[in-house]
Order: sequence, then structure tokens, then C-alpha cells
Amino acid sequence: MTMNPAERLLSIYDSLVGQQQDQAMVQTWADVFGLNRSSTNLEDEVTACVVALRTQIDFARLRLTANGVPDELSNPGFDRLKIVAAPSYLNQSWSGLRGNIQPPECRQAFAWGAWVLRGESENELPSEEMQELLAGLNSLEDALVETEMSPYLRAFIERQVSTIRAALRVYGVQGARPLQEAMRKVIGDITVEEGQLKKENAEAPEKTKGVLAKTAQIIEKTAKVCDNLEKVKKFGESVYSLTSKVSDLLLPYINGS
Repeated sequence: MTMNPAERLLSIYDSLVGQQQDQAMVQTWADVFGLNRSSTNLEDEVTACVVALRTQIDFARLRLTANGVPDELSNPGFDRLKIVAAPSYLNQSWSGLRGNIQPPECRQAFAWGAWVLRGESENELPSEEMQELLAGLNSLEDALVETEMSPYLRAFIERQVSTIRAALRVYGVQGARPLQEAMRKVIGDITVEEGQLKKENAEAPEKTKGVLAKTAQIIEKTAKVCDNLEKVKKFGESVYSLTSKVSDLLLPYINGS
């Protein structure tokens, strides 16, 4: 399955207008984005997703402009969805906002945009791979709790977990772009901290080295996912390979050396 920027908006739009229950928008968006409604951080998670959605609307519009589509052809759908996705509306009732976004001409703007951008599709991340990445992050967080290590190393690993998890949270909204940006940030972090990481790894007990190896494996897996999502572009050839960039950096930690 593939998805282009406007097609992703169309999917979110269809899910939103299909919501029948009258409830606060924070709950409505939780259902649209597939978030756990019982999460203690639900408002923060929803806020991250609606902010990402607003950014995605701007990105899709830029791609349409680049393809010669005037702004009026992306309306009223694009503008109205962006208004509904304002964080300030999270405590508003869905019934009070539904009428502005439901007219057929709103959906038509997204359907038209999806057709125009049909050549800019990327592979979709299979749900099994998403669950595998999330399970790996959960396992790594558990290992951090159970393993003694230096404050420096703990902070470093927590930073990578947070970066990747935040990108996965908005994947359904923005696709591969947040994951790619997250991996560039992780690669930069590893490069800058390389000397200290090597020192920490050399002095660490075996259990701590195991946590470092697990961290490296998750980073490498995320890089491979990014590359696979890009393969549909450029006639099957990825523009660059994140995997090749991280392999040499991560090898010492995967091997525990």
C-alpha cells in the first residue's frame, strides 16, 4: 500500500467526518489518530498529532502549488480542516465543529489533491512493523529501569527513545518525514557523542552493554524502515540510505566491543 501527502489528509478527513459520537475534540481526535483514550498523557499526544496535521496540510498545499495547482482548488477543505485541528479547540464539542467540515466540497478538495499528487506516493509502514518498533522501545525502556548505568548513558538512551517514539506517534499523519528527521537527529547525536559513547561502552558491565546493543538494534531497525518507505520513489531507488549511514556508527555497540 502507498500513500501520498494529500491522500493521507483524505484518510484523516474521512475518519474525522465519520465520527458519530458527540464528545470533546480531544476524544474525537484520539479515535481518529488511534490513540489510547485512557492515556494519562492523552491531551499532549493529541496536541502533537493535531500540530503535525496542521503542518501536513501546509506541506500538501506546497506540493500542490509545486504541481501548478492554485490555492482555491484546495479549498474549502484544507482551510477548514486546519481550523478544526487547532489545539485551542480540543475541549470544544465535536457537534459544534462538524457542520463546518462535513460539506461534500470539503472532501472533494482532498480527493482532487490526492489525484494530483499520485506520483508522490511512499510505501506505508505495515502495522506489524509499527508494533515491532513500539514493542522494542517499550522493552528498551523496561531495560533502562532494570539496569544500573551512568547518568550520561541513561540520558543519551532516553533521548533516542523519545525522539523515535515522537516520530512514530505522528507517522499516521505525516508519513515517513518525521521518522527520517528523527533518524537524522539520532545520527547527529551519535556522531557528536561518539567519543564519550565509546568510553562508556568500554567501561560498562555486560548488562549495560546489552542495553546499548538493544538501543543500537532499534536505531538500525528504524533506519531500515525509513529506507523501505522511500523505495517506491525515484523508480524504486532510494535517494539516500539511512541504514548505510548508521551501520558503521552502531556496529561497535551491536557487537558489544
